[in-house]
Amino acid sequence: MNPRTIVESAEPTIAIKITLSGRVQGIGLRPAVARRACQLRLAGSICNTTEGIELLIEGPPKIVQEFEQNLEAYLPVETVIQQKTRETTVNRGGKQFDIVEKKTSGPLTACVPLDNAVCPDCLAEVADPADHRFGYAFTSCTQCGPRYSLLHSLPYERSQTGMSEFGLCSRCQGEYDSPGDRRFHAQSIACPKCGPQVWSTNAAGEVTGTDTEAIQSTARALQQGEIIGLKGLGGYQLLVDATSESAVQVLREKKHRPGKPLAVMVTDLAAARELSVLNDAEAAALASPAAPIVLLQARKDSPIAGNVNPGLNTLGVMLPTTALHWLLLQQCDFPLVVSSANREGEPLYYQDRSLSMQISGLAGCWLEHDRPIERPVDDSVVRWMAGRLVTIRLARGLAPLSLDLEHPRPAIALGGHQKAAVALHNGSQSVLAPHIGDLESLAACQRYEEQLESLRQLYDVSQADFICDAHPDYYTSNRTAQQDANVERVQHHHAHIVAGMLEQGWLDRQVLGVAFDGTGWGDDQTIWGGEFLLSTAAEYTRVGHLKPFRLPGGEAAVKEPYRVAVSLLAETLGPEAALRTGMNAELVRPVLQIVKSNRISPLTTSVGRLFDGVAALVLGITHSEYEGQAAMLLEANCDPSEEGSYEMPLLQETPIQLDWRPCLTAILRDQEAGVSPGVIAMRFHRGLARGTARLCRLFSRLPVVLGGGVFQNRCLVELMAEELKQHNQPLGLSGRIPSNDGGLAAGQLAVAIARSKQRGNVPCV
Repeated sequence: MNPRTIVESAEPTIAIKITLSGRVQGIGLRPAVARRACQLRLAGSICNTTEGIELLIEGPPKIVQEFEQNLEAYLPVETVIQQKTRETTVNRGGKQFDIVEKKTSGPLTACVPLDNAVCPDCLAEVADPADHRFGYAFTSCTQCGPRYSLLHSLPYERSQTGMSEFGLCSRCQGEYDSPGDRRFHAQSIACPKCGPQVWSTNAAGEVTGTDTEAIQSTARALQQGEIIGLKGLGGYQLLVDATSESAVQVLREKKHRPGKPLAVMVTDLAAARELSVLNDAEAAALASPAAPIVLLQARKDSPIAGNVNPGLNTLGVMLPTTALHWLLLQQCDFPLVVSSANREGEPLYYQDRSLSMQISGLAGCWLEHDRPIERPVDDSVVRWMAGRLVTIRLARGLAPLSLDLEHPRPAIALGGHQKAAVALHNGSQSVLAPHIGDLESLAACQRYEEQLESLRQLYDVSQADFICDAHPDYYTSNRTAQQDANVERVQHHHAHIVAGMLEQGWLDRQVLGVAFDGTGWGDDQTIWGGEFLLSTAAEYTRVGHLKPFRLPGGEAAVKEPYRVAVSLLAETLGPEAALRTGMNAELVRPVLQIVKSNRISPLTTSVGRLFDGVAALVLGITHSEYEGQAAMLLEANCDPSEEGSYEMPLLQETPIQLDWRPCLTAILRDQEAGVSPGVIAMRFHRGLARGTARLCRLFSRLPVVLGGGVFQNRCLVELMAEELKQHNQPLGLSGRIPSNDGGLAAGQLAVAIARSKQRGNVPCV
C-alpha cells in the first residue's frame, strides 16, 4: 500500500499486538483496519496468517487506546471473531502502516474465506458504459467474488489463489495499493486489460466468439431454445430458457433427470417476485453475499414451464452468482434454468472441459473462461420454515462451516452415503465441508476422495482418527478398513440428533431426539427411520419409534412406493385390502407374495417410507424418479385450510410405538367418501405432528431436537412447532447444519469428541 506517515509528535509512543481468529480473511478486514489506522496516523502492520489476522499498532497511547476500543465498530459486517488476544510488544519506531504478507506454517486456525456473489457496486460498474470495467465478466472487489473456489492455501493472498497467474496492470495495481479504493488489497482484482477472459465455443471446442460477442451469441442460442454450457464460479453449469417446456425437456433428457426440480436464476428481486411469493427473510437470503438457491412458494400465474418443478408448489430461485451470469441475463428477457453440467448421479464437473467429451456433449454452445476453479463447489440451497432459514444443501457461500467443537487430536468424520459431506478437526478448529453428493457411482466416490485429500491439505491434517456411520455397506464406512488409524462408528440417527444439539448449543444437556428419515442402520440390524432417542452427545437410549412394517423388496421399494402402500394395507386390513383400493392388481399381487418373506422384505420404522406409502395411496404414485419425490408431492398437495387430523395413538410397548394403522384406515375411509387429496394429505401431516408431539410430551422436562431428512418438510416442521409451543416444550430446529445427511458428519464428529471426553482417553477418538 501507499505509505501513510504518522504525525510527528513529541509524545511517547506504545506498541501493541492484536491477533484475531475466526472469519477474518477474504472479507476486506485488512483494508478496513488499514484505512482506520491511517486516519488516526498510527504506524504498524496487518497480515493474514494461518491463525487469522496479526495486527501491530504503534502510536501515542491515547490514540492507540481509541483505536483498540473501537476496533470492532469499523470491521466488515461479515466479520466473525472467535478469539481475540492482545499483548504489549516492542516499539519499533515505525513511521507508516502497511498491509504485509507473512509466511506461516502449522495447523490452520483461520476460517477459510467463502465465495461471495457479485455485489451491487460491482454490477453498477459492469453496467456503466463510462466505466473501464463495463461489460467485464470477472469484476469483483473486497466484498465479493470467488474465495474458497479460487484458493490454493491460506493465508489468503493473491499468490495463494488461482489469480496468481494474472499480473496486475498499472490501473489495477493503483486500485490495489490505494487505501481509499474499494479494491484496496482485493485479491481477486482484475479488469479487461489484465484479468481472465471469456469466449464461446461449440461442442467440439472450436472458438466461435470472444468477449461481448461471446455472451451475445450464447444468449441468442438460449433464445432459440438451445442448451448452453457455462463455466461458473465453482463448476460447469447447463442453462436453458425456463419458460420453454421443450427446452427444459431436452435438458432433462440430456442430464438423465426426468423429474427432479430444477433451479431458476433471475436478474433481481423484482424478477424473483414475478415468479414466487417471498417474505422479507427470503428476499434477504436471495440478495445475501452467499446468494443461495432459495426454495420459495411458486406463483400459479408465473411464466415458468411446468416441467421445471413438476407437481410442486415450490420453486428454487437464485440471483446471479457472477457478473458473467448477470451479463447473460441482460441479453435474455426470460429467467434461466441453471443446473450442474453433469448427468444425474455424477459429480459436478469443474476441470478443463476438453478433457471430457461426455460433458461436452451435453450442450451445443459453451461460454468459457480462463479463471481457474481450484475447488469445485455446488450451489447452496436454503428454505424458510418455522421462523428461521434452514440449510438444505451446504455449499457455495456457506461452506466450509465453522463448528463449535474442540478436541486435542485431529479427526475426520466421513458422513454417510447420500448427500455426502466431510467434517474435520485439525487440532485448532472444526468445520463441516461443502456438499459432495450421493456416492452411487465410481466417479462420485473418486470426487469424494479428491475433496477429502484437498481438505486435508488445506487444513493441514495428516494423521487423524476417523469417524463413520455404523451401516456396514456405506462406501464411507468400508473405506476406513483401508486406513491405518483409529475408527469410531456412530449410529446414523444419533448423529442426526447430535448435529441438531450442536446447532442449538445443547451438547452439554440431555434431549429427546426425534429422527425421521428414509434409511438408517439400527442397533437391531433393521432399517430405522422413525426414532425417538433419549440423547446426550455421547450416548442414547431408544425410547420410541414408529410401528415397524415390511419393506417389500428392500431398496426396490424406495423407487416403487406402491410396494410400501401394499405392505401398509396388508398389515392394517389384510392382504385383500390392497386389491380393493383401485391399485393395479398386476402390481399388487407380486408384492403380496414378497411381503411374506422376512429375507427380502425387511422390517423398517422409516417415516420417509411411510410418507411414500401414503403418497402412493393418496396421489396414485407408483414410481419415484428421485429421492423424496413422493413425500414432496404429498406436502405440495396439502390444503392449508384443513384443520382436521388422523389419529396416531401410542402403543405402550418398550420402546413406545407410534401407531400409523388408524391413520391408514381413516385415509381409506375418506377416499371412499370422496374427500379431496389435499384435505387427506393435510390430515396426515397434522396427525403425524400431533402423534409425535404426544410422545414428546411424555418427556416434557426435556427439550426436543428434530433431525433427519423428513424434517426438510416445511408443513410438518411448522405443525410440530405449533404442537410443542402449546405445551411450552423447547424445540431445537435445524439451521446452518442441514437436518438431512448433509449434516451427518457434523454430528459424527461431535459424538466422537464427546465419547473421547467421557472416556478420558484423548489418544483415541
